[in-house]
Amino acid sequence: MNTALSWIKAYVPDLDVTAQEYTDAMTLSGSKVEGYECLDKNLEKIVVGQIEKIERHPDADKLIVCQVNVGDKTIQIVTGAPNVKEGDKVPVVLDGGKVAGGHDGGPLPEDGIRIKKGKLRGIESEGMMCSIEELGSSRDMYPDAPEMGIYILPQDTPVGVDAVEVLGLHDVVFEYEITSNRVDCYSVIGIAREAAATFHKEFHPPVVTATGNDEDINDYLKVEVEDTDLCQRYCARMVKNIKLAPSPEWMQRRLAASGIRPINNLVDITNYIMEEYGQPLHAFDYNQLAGPKLIVKRAKDGEEFQTLVGQPRKLD
Repeated sequence: MNTALSWIKAYVPDLDVTAQEYTDAMTLSGSKVEGYECLDKNLEKIVVGQIEKIERHPDADKLIVCQVNVGDKTIQIVTGAPNVKEGDKVPVVLDGGKVAGGHDGGPLPEDGIRIKKGKLRGIESEGMMCSIEELGSSRDMYPDAPEMGIYILPQDTPVGVDAVEVLGLHDVVFEYEITSNRVDCYSVIGIAREAAATFHKEFHPPVVTATGNDEDINDYLKVEVEDTDLCQRYCARMVKNIKLAPSPEWMQRRLAASGIRPINNLVDITNYIMEEYGQPLHAFDYNQLAGPKLIVKRAKDGEEFQTLVGQPRKLD
């Protein structure tokens, strides 16, 4: 199980510890931390820049010369990225700064890559605009990142601020080995409660309020549990007027830090609740059901099941 420190701090806001202090104390209290990963490892001097002007490189067809406002000054950057245009806001690593890796998404070098001022085909370049791979992440975790090219930040992002902060990468992800007698810790809330007790801090659980109307699910759907020895309780609820869209960025960042790829608001909400409360959750498209019933049962030996990607699986 993985949790991001930022998600834990949402419920223990006074928690102020280093990654190693957290690891040691939580392990001693019984919630064994196997290790941790700093998402901002090797990310230095990276700010939000805005491209003010683009010109062709005089001696290279595939290179362009960009004038980029980084807040306190405008610097010149030469790039071969195919997806940038004037007005775009992008992560910029300044002269002497560091990125986590290369743009190809390959293995990250232990000490990152230092960026220095230099010349590309005779034209001075004072920094580098970054892809999401160069920032140590991937398109799986940042679905809006282009397949090839620089990561484009939202237009309302302030120029000159810390781009690593904007992207939610100033965070630490902890990996736990939770034993089977501590199922109360199979959730972010459970881990946060343990952290609050371990560090003697106040615990602020999320406040849940019921919403919706008085409609009865049985008017739409019946739930039938055939194998009650495996599943004692299975609940359903109808949700109407759904509009599929990307989930909020804060939710995407928390899921990505936990190793879950953001997909859309509906899928992300179910995964978020599963991680937050340790409660498995799934959304069904009512129009795609074979009938107005959900049946919870064992598979028959040799029964075939087709996955969402169309791959058949033979069950036992």
